[in-house]
Amino acid sequence: MIVDERYLAIELLKALKKHFTYNELEEVLGIPGPGIWRYVNAKILPTIDKAREILAKIYESRLLSKIIASKIRVVEGGILNTYNVIYDASILKLLGYEAYMAFKEYEPTLIMSVEVDGIPLAIATAEYFDSKIVIVKRRREAGFKDYIEYTMVSRDLPVLTTLYAPRELFSKDDRVLIVDDLLRSGRTCKALIEIARSAGVELVGVFAVIAVGEEWKNTIGNVRVHVVYNV
Repeated sequence: MIVDERYLAIELLKALKKHFTYNELEEVLGIPGPGIWRYVNAKILPTIDKAREILAKIYESRLLSKIIASKIRVVEGGILNTYNVIYDASILKLLGYEAYMAFKEYEPTLIMSVEVDGIPLAIATAEYFDSKIVIVKRRREAGFKDYIEYTMVSRDLPVLTTLYAPRELFSKDDRVLIVDDLLRSGRTCKALIEIARSAGVELVGVFAVIAVGEEWKNTIGNVRVHVVYNV
């Protein structure tokens, strides 16, 4: 981990405090409310051992899943609106930490996602791993000559969409973690997987904020996946 665990524990408690009361946090984390208040308000700094205990409880408590469940909205046509999740700084801090805990043993060196909604999550995750970021886009950009391309069929309309990733952003020793805000059909995630394979890098897995149904599992195949919240 690239930050002091004592300060990280405080930062995550601050993030949680935006969504829960002190009593709720005390009940789930097993830490007295006044103690949490002192940490959150920088009155005291936890010891390394206490910080590690707090961090472990935050990950194991599944509080992040409860936050996401309360924030997502179903709009017309059964579409999930995830804006209040992936553009909330406190939730992104917690998401980055969960991604770190789920994949730290694989030591990813590159975080990959797709524009536009994948960008905040990629940045939040890369901060924990001190890793590079590759954002796959739906257009070529000036400044790169060689691209890895993947064309997929859209879910609802028979439209072909091509995704582009500059080849030079990958190195043969990279270990890639794909991050995705939403898994439903799995088509976009599958495209990112194929781009990683075309780049000749090691794919360590997929971190997804929300997964809907089971269709995506058949689409992406036998890949290590960690989902924060299943609909």
